[in-house]
Parts: sequence; C-alpha cells; structure tokens
Amino acid sequence: MSLDQLTKTPSGSPTTSSKPNRLPTWLLPVGLALGFLLVFALLFGSRLIPAQKVETAPVVTIRATNSEEPPTPTIPDEAQTPNALPTGPLLFQASGWIEPDPYVTFVTSLIDGVIDEVHVLEGQQVKKDQLLASLIADDAELDVQQAKQRITSLESKNIAHCAIIPVLKSEQDAARKKVAAEQAFLEELEDTANRLGSVNKGGISEIALTKAKLGVIRQKATLAESEAEIPRFAAKIKQVHKERTAIDNEVFEAQTDLARKQLALDRCKISAPMDGIVLRLHAAPGKKRMLGMDDPKSAVIVELYDPQKLQTRIDVPLNEAAGLSVGQPVKFTTDLLPDLEMTGTVTRIVGEADLQRNTLQAKVRINNPHPRLRPEMLVRAEFYNAGSSSTPNSAISTPQSNSRLSLYALKTALFDISGATASAWVLADNSAQLRKLSLGVEERDDHIHVHSGLHSGDLLILPPHNKLTEGKRVRQTDL
Repeated sequence: MSLDQLTKTPSGSPTTSSKPNRLPTWLLPVGLALGFLLVFALLFGSRLIPAQKVETAPVVTIRATNSEEPPTPTIPDEAQTPNALPTGPLLFQASGWIEPDPYVTFVTSLIDGVIDEVHVLEGQQVKKDQLLASLIADDAELDVQQAKQRITSLESKNIAHCAIIPVLKSEQDAARKKVAAEQAFLEELEDTANRLGSVNKGGISEIALTKAKLGVIRQKATLAESEAEIPRFAAKIKQVHKERTAIDNEVFEAQTDLARKQLALDRCKISAPMDGIVLRLHAAPGKKRMLGMDDPKSAVIVELYDPQKLQTRIDVPLNEAAGLSVGQPVKFTTDLLPDLEMTGTVTRIVGEADLQRNTLQAKVRINNPHPRLRPEMLVRAEFYNAGSSSTPNSAISTPQSNSRLSLYALKTALFDISGATASAWVLADNSAQLRKLSLGVEERDDHIHVHSGLHSGDLLILPPHNKLTEGKRVRQTDL
C-alpha cells in the first residue's frame, strides 16, 4: 500500500471536522443575570415578600410594689461598718470596672527636656518625694552658674559705684569751707571800701577808691561761684544714690532669674507627690518630654493612684437605673478574688447616659479595697436598697425597699387564655413571633400583669391574628 492510498479518505465514510465545539455566546450574559438575581434574592428576598400590616401595642413597664414581700429589715448600728455586707432585698446587678478614686494622678515634667534616668517601673509602690525620673541637667546647671556670676558682677559694680560717695561728701565739705573763707574776705573788702569812701575828698586818690569798690564786686562773684559748687556736689551724691537703686533693682532681677533657673534645675528631678502605685509609665531614657505639644500626655512621666482609694464605674441599664441613689450600698465580686465579697457605696451618678449602650454610669467607692485589686479589673456589682440612709440630694429618687419592675400587656392582644397562661404575637425583626406567657392576677387599665414571656420594650400585635404564622413578615401601622 502506497502513501497516497493511506492518506485518501475512503468513499462513503464521513469526514471529521477539525473545529472544536463552542458554547453559544448568549450563555454568558444569561449566566451573569441569573447570578445577580440569585444574589439579590438572597440579600433582599425577604423585603420583596409583601408584609402584612398589623397594629401593635407596647408592653408597659412600671415599678410596682409587691405588698406580700416583707419590709426591709433594719441593719443594727453595730453591723453598719464598711466591711459589713449589705442586707435586704437585691434590686439589680450590673458589671463595671475598677478605677482610682476619684481620678488618676498625673506626674508631669514641668520643663522641656530629655529623660536621663528612670527609677521606677509599672506596678511599683512609691512613697511621697521618692525620685521617679531625672532629666539631663547640663544646660540647667550652666544657666544657674551664669545667673550666679551675673549677680556677683552686679554687686561688685554696685560697691565700686558707691565708693565715690565719701569723695563727693568731702568735696562738698571743702566747698562749704571755701564759701565761708570767701565770705570773710568779701566782708574785709567791703570794710576797706567803706573806710576809703568815708575819707574827705582829696585825702585819697580816686584810683584807690575805685579799685577798692571793684575788689568788692569781684569778691561777690567769686563767692557766688563757690556757693554754686555746694548744690552741684549734692546733686552728684543724689545721682549716685539713684544709680545705686537702679543697680539694686538689677541685682533683684538677677536673683529672680537665678531662682527661676534654680527651679528649672530642681525640676530636672521628678519626685512622687504622694504615696501610691505606678499605674502607667510614660518615660524611658532618651525620650523627650515636652509641655507645649498637642499630645496631652507629652510631658507625663508616670500615672499614680492610691491603692487605698479605689472605686468602680458601673454601667447600669436604663431600665434598672431608677433604683440608683447616692449612698446606696453595693456588694462586689471579681474573678481575681472569687471567694472575697467586697462592699461599697454609690458616691455619684454621672450627668449623661450612654446612648449606644443604653446605660447610666455610677461611681461606687470600694470600702477597704484589697491590696491585689488593680484598675480596669472587671467586677460584678449587686445593688441593694439604700433604706433610710439614702442621700436626699441623690440624682435619681430611691425606690421602696420591695419595689420591682413589672410588665403589663394589653388584654385584647392576648389569646388562648387559660388560667395563668396565655399566648401573644410579638413584632420582632419585622416578623411575627409567637410567645407563651405566664400571667399574674393584677390588672390595671385593661392591662394584665405578665410574669414571664415578655421583655420590656416588646410590641404586641393586636387582633386579628388569623392570618399570622410564625416568622411571617409584618409591618407596623399606627394604632
């Protein structure tokens, strides 16, 4: 068989196409559209389902008094000590954190500088006036030396300047004596001129008489000149005293400058202002501390707190905050000391609630805190009734000792009522939820007391209920 025979296709046999099979081009946009519709249905499908319109009524939450509960027992005087656990009914519980009471003490560097040495670490207990850190003080020492030298120079200048005062006083005394001598000589010349003038005419020559009179005039001028020297010396002495006062003022300014530079040198040593424990350390050798920076802690060396003065900040839910009052007794527990029950007292209630957490924060002082307690430790607090010891100026009024939060549901919203049980539809997450309720016996204004099954803030769906099913999408309308 030849090569031509092998390459020829037999007649009647089908020819195989060398082109690959390709999918239709319309499948890609159709697939993308289907994928988009699938994602849209998963994300927003529930919103596309028509929602049934329903009318709702809120669950009423009030603080009611249960007359069956016994009154709060009075705590004897001997039991009312800082370590005594509170007695009486528990009002509510809340969590919080430990913090210094009333605040952290920031120990700052009062001058700009670079840290030379740090003498404490976090958690270390320090005493008042103990050295915490030191700044590089070379420049401050030179400034002090320069200020001292300037004071010495001014004092020497003052001494040298005032040394001329005795000389001026001596010259002033000499001028006075010269004036006395000139005055005596003037009197002598005047006497001579008077004698010559009384001689008969022709007894002396006119020249001698004129010469005597001119001598008197000349001596008067000389006397006047000598008298003028005395005020001049007095003015010089006064000027020296004024200049001495000016130099004294310069010495005072130099002493003030020395005191300021000495203060800057002393501030290179940062000491503890109180007994306490180092909460946080902001210093390290070579780290600069600056007072004029925007960072509020740019000059802080350490943060101190007194371990004997601790408090807790407790976030109390708003539905329980009506039970808060200043002076209220509190009991604490913490995971660090699970077997230790601590006591405290509410000292203040902050002025603003937390909108996001729906809480109101209270500050509670810890009585005789344990040495192992540290700030930011989590605690669980139990608040008890303050009784007659509550402070009248408390931010929130104190409830009665046997007060409790009670829930009331509108009777028309309930169905399948059988004795102390009933059912109700509740609007939650835009859908209907079926709740089984446990009812009480007390009724108020078409509302009945509910022991369990509802929560404060729930919305009850009003009749008709025949079209409702569990999880069905519903939409609230105005009542």
